[in-house]
Amino acid sequence: MKYFKLTAALAAATTLLLTGCAQEPASTAPQSSTEQVPDTQAENLRTNETWAKAAEHGMSAAFGELRNEGDSTLELESVTDKTHGTVIEIHDTQGQGAEARMAQHEGALLIKPAEEVVLAPGGTHFMYMDLKTELIASQTSTLELNFSDGSSAEVQFPIRNFSGANESYHGSSEEHAEHEGH
Repeated sequence: MKYFKLTAALAAATTLLLTGCAQEPASTAPQSSTEQVPDTQAENLRTNETWAKAAEHGMSAAFGELRNEGDSTLELESVTDKTHGTVIEIHDTQGQGAEARMAQHEGALLIKPAEEVVLAPGGTHFMYMDLKTELIASQTSTLELNFSDGSSAEVQFPIRNFSGANESYHGSSEEHAEHEGH
C-alpha cells in the first residue's frame, strides 16, 4: 500500500511538473499590440485663445488658434453651435479695406501637421448666422468642430465685448453675402 501511495504521488508530481513546463512563461513586461489605434483628427487638435464676439442679434463671429499636433492634415468640415443652436459657417475674408468681403470657406479647413490656423477679425473665422439667442459677454459658447474622419471636439469660446476692426455683423444670411467691412 505504501508503494502504491508513493507511485501515485510521483505520478501526480510528474504531471504537474510537465504541465508547468509546457505553459508559456509569464511575462512581467506589458504586451504591446502590433495594431495601434490611430489618433483621431479631433485628438490632434489644440486650441488657444478662443473667444466669440458678444452680440444681441443678427450675426457674430468666433476667433482663436487651431493647432495640429498630429502627423496628418486635419480636415475641419463643419462647426456646430452646441450652446445657442445657431448655424455656424467657416468664413474667409477676401480683399482688404473697403473692398473686403466675407465668403463661406470652400471645402474643409485644412490644418497641416505642426501648423496652426489663426481665426481672426479680418481673416478666417467661424460665423454665427442669424443668432437664435444673444451672445452675452462673460458667458461661454460651446462649438463642436467636426472633422472628416468622423471625430469631433467640443471647444469653449468665452464671449466678450469687442469693437475692434470696425466689424459689424448685421442682417440676415442673405444680406451677409453682400457684407463689407471686416
